[in-house]
Amino acid sequence: MRIHVPGLLLGAALSAALPAAANNDATADTDAMETIVIEALPLGGRGEAEAMHPSTVLADDDLLRRREQSLGKLLAREPGVSSADFGAGVGQPVIRGLGGPRVRVQENGLGSGDVSTLSVDHAVSVDPLGARQVEVLKGPATLLYGSGAIGGVVNTVTDRVPQSAPTRLTGQMDLAYGDDTLDEALARLDLTGGMGDLAWNLQGLTRDTGDYRADDDRRIGNSATDTQTYSGGLSWSGDRGYIGGAVSGFQRDYGIPGEDAVIAMDQDRVDVMGELLDPLPGFERLSVAAAHTDYLHAEGGEAFFENKQTELRLELGHAHAGGWRGAVGLQAIDREFEAYGEEEIFVPPTDTRSLGLFAVEERPLGAWILQAGARVERQEHDASGGNPDRDHTPLSLSLGGLRPLGNGVTLSLSAGRYQRAPATEELYSFGPHEATQTFERGDVDLDEETARHVDLGLRKSDGRLRWSANVFYTNYKDFVYLRSVDRGLNADGTGTPASDGQADRVDEEGDFDPDGELLLLDYAAADADFLGAELEAGYDLLAGPKRLTLRVFGDLVRGELSGGEDLPRITPTRYGAGLDYAGGPWLANLEVLHADRQDRTAPLEDATDGFTDLGAFLGYRLTTGDADTLVYLRGENLLDDEIVRHTSFLDVPQPGRRLTTGINVRF
Repeated sequence: MRIHVPGLLLGAALSAALPAAANNDATADTDAMETIVIEALPLGGRGEAEAMHPSTVLADDDLLRRREQSLGKLLAREPGVSSADFGAGVGQPVIRGLGGPRVRVQENGLGSGDVSTLSVDHAVSVDPLGARQVEVLKGPATLLYGSGAIGGVVNTVTDRVPQSAPTRLTGQMDLAYGDDTLDEALARLDLTGGMGDLAWNLQGLTRDTGDYRADDDRRIGNSATDTQTYSGGLSWSGDRGYIGGAVSGFQRDYGIPGEDAVIAMDQDRVDVMGELLDPLPGFERLSVAAAHTDYLHAEGGEAFFENKQTELRLELGHAHAGGWRGAVGLQAIDREFEAYGEEEIFVPPTDTRSLGLFAVEERPLGAWILQAGARVERQEHDASGGNPDRDHTPLSLSLGGLRPLGNGVTLSLSAGRYQRAPATEELYSFGPHEATQTFERGDVDLDEETARHVDLGLRKSDGRLRWSANVFYTNYKDFVYLRSVDRGLNADGTGTPASDGQADRVDEEGDFDPDGELLLLDYAAADADFLGAELEAGYDLLAGPKRLTLRVFGDLVRGELSGGEDLPRITPTRYGAGLDYAGGPWLANLEVLHADRQDRTAPLEDATDGFTDLGAFLGYRLTTGDADTLVYLRGENLLDDEIVRHTSFLDVPQPGRRLTTGINVRF
């Protein structure tokens, strides 16, 4: 069903808001910058400036002007974050050159419950268009959210379960329309209301895009998308906390460029969340969150991927004791995965269970604030089809410090030893995957992946000049990666070895064929090193009611095996600049990002040309009573450059020059 209600309600809101434009008063002093709290951190009340580890938050107008239908594309201009694209329907986030099972994508602290880590063509079932804010924790967040977060966390914060009851009806409505390049149509509605201590939230979204045009004005066949989401939530809040739940659905149909198949995703989700203040003597709060997801997607009506997942998270924060303040917690996940339909499915049905215990503690020590953490986790895989069961017990430890240096400058330093249990696909894959045109082989003997990580940061978060700089180094033991092979053998290892300097290809049965349609790929483990840096600086050319800020930013990452070979699909060096203006009713942004050619490639991997992505945003705000209406025009890839990200498995350019016009109403 198409959701037409958002458009009808938005039209009604505009009819009331537009005539009152003369009453606009949007000249508040923009020097008063509100701190946005990072909700993914266990010790609450922290913004980016107070976080022990490097982080990024997008909210309010910054989130609106960058909104995309995938988290990867939404965050692709942030220092340290890129996207692994697979047509228009997929954009998996990549943090510091790491993606897939090393980046945990979650909603309100709980996992997405999809199969996006299983393959690069699988979309994430989290809708960034419905987010209140999107948070990125760079570097290992293993201690907080499990071994799958060894590369970082992307947390989407929504209001599906209201934490308090408003005294009046509040919400947002959106309409957007794109030009012929993407042929986009979007309508969205988000409403929150209250009755005494009871609160409710309703959300709905529909977004369609057609087969898009690339930079050379040619249509990319089978690249259209069709997304529908809905949710309904109810909660009760009092002086000591809240308890509530929500039911939501996510559906997306999207094509695979170069193939005839269309992937049809469908996920139903039930969330329960709550918080109790002063639950026990000596403890400040008890947070409880649980989610059950029922996910199914079909690839061309021939292959089906089903995932049923239940996750429970308990977190208990204690008051100061012996100078320490912190939180302890428990996280449990039960996952039932099954793929079926075709004669050969490359991952067998697998039941995975994990249980993790964690603690994060901090205390002042002289001029420093110290933070220490530990997590132990037990993960068990029960596989079918004669595959052996496997279990792992990753252990992670960390120690960090934060020190103010004066004049708004803060130094942060963190170090730790982190472990990740192998993912299902890394252990058990064996077979053809038509959507990616690959034949993948796992390794059931893979051990825990161990990372020794150091992160050093320096930042200035207030004043006319603000900046941040981070450098990091990670040494991996038994780093698991997907590589091409050149042995001239069949997928089962039979045949006569014959290396020809080309990546091996096979047919659907796994028989070696230099002209075969499937690329043969192995999950392998080897020691590796990652080294990188991120820089961002902003200077207010104009300050006060009218603010004009010049920004520069950049990042680089190097990923190499211990023998010196480069790892595949590593983010190239990137740098850019932007101008942001906010004053009176006007909001404007001009931003350019350049990615260098990536020729530091793994064996049998092709280089990727660089690109320059120029974007612009112009908005006019109308304010009347409690309603705030923003009418905007947004341009993307204005230079009409060919954008192919090296982090992407599919070598297909992103959309060319495109314009989108839209209206956002908040009330």
